[in-house]
Amino acid sequence: MTSQLFPHLLSPLRIGTVTLANRIVSSGHDTVLVQDGKVTDELVAYHEARAAGGVGMIVVQVAGVHETARYTSHVLMATDDDCIPGYRRIADACHRHGCVVVGRVFHPGREILESQDGSTPVALAPSAVPSERFHVMPRAMTAAEIEAVVRGYGDAARRLQRAGLDGVEIVASHGYLPAQFLNPRTNLRTDDYGGSAENRLRFLRAALASVRAAVGREFVVGIRISGDEMGSDGLRPDESQAACAALDADGLLDYVSVCAGSSSSLSGAVHIAAPMTESAAYTAPMAAAVKAVVGVPVVVAGRINQPHEGDAVIAQGQADACAMTRALICDPRMPAKAERNEFDSIRACIGCNQACMGTSSAGARSRASSIRRPAAKCGSALCRSRAGRRV
Repeated sequence: MTSQLFPHLLSPLRIGTVTLANRIVSSGHDTVLVQDGKVTDELVAYHEARAAGGVGMIVVQVAGVHETARYTSHVLMATDDDCIPGYRRIADACHRHGCVVVGRVFHPGREILESQDGSTPVALAPSAVPSERFHVMPRAMTAAEIEAVVRGYGDAARRLQRAGLDGVEIVASHGYLPAQFLNPRTNLRTDDYGGSAENRLRFLRAALASVRAAVGREFVVGIRISGDEMGSDGLRPDESQAACAALDADGLLDYVSVCAGSSSSLSGAVHIAAPMTESAAYTAPMAAAVKAVVGVPVVVAGRINQPHEGDAVIAQGQADACAMTRALICDPRMPAKAERNEFDSIRACIGCNQACMGTSSAGARSRASSIRRPAAKCGSALCRSRAGRRV
């Protein structure tokens, strides 16, 4: 029965071949719960807690599609079949609770955060344009490297399908490799992958076609893209919207997930997990602009921390679903509590970024929240369900 208080947020949503029980999404995010590129017991428990708490769809954190995609020591990798058993455990655990599970296929391009062995990492990109934030000077990709990475997207997606997931999301957001190709300020190529808007879209279009060819029409395929990268050299709203419109016209997409910001700049990075200084649902107009040019469902992320905020976004037609990831870190049971109209018992995320981003950035590991553990009463530093800190 749909909640009378949040009828829009808690209504079902059809995305491709699957139906979400509600429109609350846990979007893909690093958890520091990965070991040697593989799924751990902690990561399975972490996602099952959210599935048991009633979330409609979980998007698992990024998985590299090529060896050059190892941007941190805690990235999942989907470059060989060894990844399949771990993903199958996540799928089985979440499906027990009626939750849709989507994986993410990913290449960071120049956005390399860590070295694997202490030496300067090799970073691939469309062109040799350095990253402001991490001071990485990438090497322009050869045609053969582009082909190998594009093929890697399809191969990785096939593995996630074999593991029993419901879909896959191509990460074209936050200034990562597909966005670097789309952006004329980071793509200075003069071959078929650079120059015109059509050429700059070629890489993402090829990656999407590779994925769809690998998984067929029954598997959900979406993309995540920044509606605005919020930086002087970032992808701009008109460029992002044009790319979404073109890809939607190709007929290969089942949904678009819209966020804001970029990993590559200081001004853009703050929007990856926007602080409390940003207003609630401040990215909704970006999603609405994308929704106006595509025919598939649109998910929006950005400071949507309370059920009434998400309900309003959907009621106003700005998006079809809301990524409420930090709200779910703070209280994995939030969807079920909203369904039961127990909104006063929801432990609210206040956007302080202390107990999720702060401790995760410090390298602390966490034990995933237990669905049997009583909730803490504080909404900030005692986010006991958070990733990135042991409790």
